[in-house]
Amino acid sequence: MQPLVDKVAGRLPTWKAWLMNKAGRLALVKSVLSAIPTHQMLALTPPKKTLKQLQKIQRGFLWAGRQAAHGGHCHVNWHRVCRPIEYGGLGVRDLERTGLALRLRWLWLSRTDTSRAWHGLDMQFTPEEHNLFHASTTMQLGDGTTTLFWEDRWLLGLSIREHAPALYMCIPKNRRKSRTVAEGIHGNAWARDIRGILGLQEIGQYLQLWLLVSHTTLSPEPDKLTWKWTANGNYTARSCYQATFYGSIACRSWKLIWKGWAPSKVRFFHWLANQDRCWTAERLACHGLTHHPRCLLCDQEPETMQHLLLTCPFAKQTWHGIMSWLRLPAPVPDQDATLQDWWLRARDATPPLLRKALASVALLVPWMIWKHRNACVFDHVTPSLVELAAAIQDESRSWAKAGAKGLRVTLPSSWDVH
Repeated sequence: MQPLVDKVAGRLPTWKAWLMNKAGRLALVKSVLSAIPTHQMLALTPPKKTLKQLQKIQRGFLWAGRQAAHGGHCHVNWHRVCRPIEYGGLGVRDLERTGLALRLRWLWLSRTDTSRAWHGLDMQFTPEEHNLFHASTTMQLGDGTTTLFWEDRWLLGLSIREHAPALYMCIPKNRRKSRTVAEGIHGNAWARDIRGILGLQEIGQYLQLWLLVSHTTLSPEPDKLTWKWTANGNYTARSCYQATFYGSIACRSWKLIWKGWAPSKVRFFHWLANQDRCWTAERLACHGLTHHPRCLLCDQEPETMQHLLLTCPFAKQTWHGIMSWLRLPAPVPDQDATLQDWWLRARDATPPLLRKALASVALLVPWMIWKHRNACVFDHVTPSLVELAAAIQDESRSWAKAGAKGLRVTLPSSWDVH
């Protein structure tokens, strides 16, 4: 697998990386670095060491623009970065989950397409692959000639292992993999597969299974394997990959960040701010780094991300001025816990025609406040409401020209944005 690692590392743009912001590097990681291993993972299971090397290259390029990054360069845990955007990640492919989803294709084809040249060969699959395939498929019983009696989920949507786990352990492994439903029902041959000494638990499950099987009837139609994660019941690698995140907690603010119109670098900033991974004074203090004791914009309270973007008097005046300038009938932030909470509250008070503009403003104003704060920290600029408001107005016109249709509706008519 070392040539694969070298190939991925060879695609890193060296000096060009310094000209790319994090949003640009994210696009390259998702479209190039994550796509190169796809062909190999379709047929092979890369060792853990290889996957870690590939992830190290991706992580280093995303955060630092080079092959490796350490310490404070990595703002967010890589497992969180690899989560889908609706679950709070950046949508970078998790290589281990991707390989698992791709290899399940062979299990699906081995059960649904008998015309394959390799059909009937003893292909080896890991227990993890078998378990995911078993949990993702159900069998619609027809003539029972291709449905495995002991393994498949054909009895009321469950398998025998789920109906009678203790009894299932009394079946030899070769019988589990070969006995079909048609053979098992004929003359109750399934009962003769049971081996060993049965206790009370096994006997009770045997009687329950006998009642369920006795009501089973076959039909002339062929059996049909159904994939539960798609509407048409057919396997897709995309649906399988998304199924590996089933049960994860959804991110509350992903629609505001990724659905509203804004440049990619602004979205990336808001994603970091939502994770509280921007270098505010509070975070600098947690790492023992030099920081200002109070907010540079208002000089009243310690600087946190929530204070800087929402509750700071300087920020409140900025919000009020921009909302009035755009004539948006929404309340300004006032002691809201997060930007998402304010956006939801303001969205309910905004007419549907102006909600796209509100979403763009919710992304634009915090971004410009953050840039103004950085200018005060690094360039020793004096905080100025007038300069910040003018910068936001200019940026609003640029966004409207670039494609922010919501802002085109709300911008004052004296400005031509076409």
